[in-house]
Amino acid sequence: MEHIGIDLGARHSHVMVISEAGEPTLQRRVKTEDLPAWLEGRPASRVVVEACTQSPAIARASLAAGHQAKIIPGTLVRALGVGARGIKTDERDAEVLARASVRIEDLPSVHIRSEASRRRREVIAARSLLVESRRSIALSVKSWLRGRLVTLPGRANSPAFCESVRRAAEAHEEGLPLATEILLSNFEQLCMQIDKLDEAIEEVIEQDEVCQRLMKIPGVGPQVSLAFTTHIDDPARFANADHLGSYLALVPGEATTGGKVKRTSTIKAGPAYLKALLVQASWSMWRARPNDPMVVWARRIADRRGKRIAIIALSRKLATVMWAMWKSGSRYDPTLTSIARAGEPSTAAQVAAFIVAAIPQTDTADDSPKTARTTSRRQTGNPVD
Repeated sequence: MEHIGIDLGARHSHVMVISEAGEPTLQRRVKTEDLPAWLEGRPASRVVVEACTQSPAIARASLAAGHQAKIIPGTLVRALGVGARGIKTDERDAEVLARASVRIEDLPSVHIRSEASRRRREVIAARSLLVESRRSIALSVKSWLRGRLVTLPGRANSPAFCESVRRAAEAHEEGLPLATEILLSNFEQLCMQIDKLDEAIEEVIEQDEVCQRLMKIPGVGPQVSLAFTTHIDDPARFANADHLGSYLALVPGEATTGGKVKRTSTIKAGPAYLKALLVQASWSMWRARPNDPMVVWARRIADRRGKRIAIIALSRKLATVMWAMWKSGSRYDPTLTSIARAGEPSTAAQVAAFIVAAIPQTDTADDSPKTARTTSRRQTGNPVD
């Protein structure tokens, strides 16, 4: 089997083909848009690329052409030799990737998402961008109002906010400046566009049985269920709930040295958007469903460690329950009691059989992080869906 290393570029990419014996057989420059057709004409090989914008498309084209595909995480390419000794060229990078494939049989790779998850992720990313743009406009308009000693009640997430601003401006001697009126018009357009994406998300949810089941959990709405299934893509990727919690970075960090165990705050890794949604969903459960068994469990942690740490623990439990329901096909049942014990990884079958913790006799160290700081107020302040 040959090993093909590709250094991807916006217009042109550099390709290096190395045989199983480690001998270079081909080196050339190919238009990036022509790579799928070029790969179809090659014998079955292992294609290795560095993680970037184009890498998922090249990986899918490689798999369709009968090749193996490996997407190397950006954090590992330096360890493989890319840019070693301060020498970095496109040709050299392609060769380094191909030789790494020859040396390492089990080469680490980024998960290649399914086509359905890719399309859903595009919708989620577009909505997130529009919401962030709307928030920025709202902050600018509110800043203009505060400069005139005017404060409006309520949240700036609908066209009603624009009407309130216009009424407040009419009552002020300065009136409504042209710049602020343009911002309000853009705010209204963004609201309409976000509503269209919400309708598209609702249509996807109606046809997705997994998302519908996950929405039976308190605090989990269309945004959370769709984002979770899209980011995870395949529940079989994770051997147990502990692996999922680590992937989502809803666990404390560790700085152990010299035999001294030191826990740090939650690690700053994982999918930030999904983490923010899970934290918001946990706050929603905390406020709206105080008697839910998971919330009761989290409140016991809050009595000992504080509310913010309890919310992070609740976010992790919420994610693992969603994962277990998805993998096993079970439904949410808050009346069942967990049998998870400290130090024992929870398999999907165990978590599904005992889907949620009611009030455990002992709070396990695995379910309550030693120390953690939750995300910013922007991520934790508002309930979701």
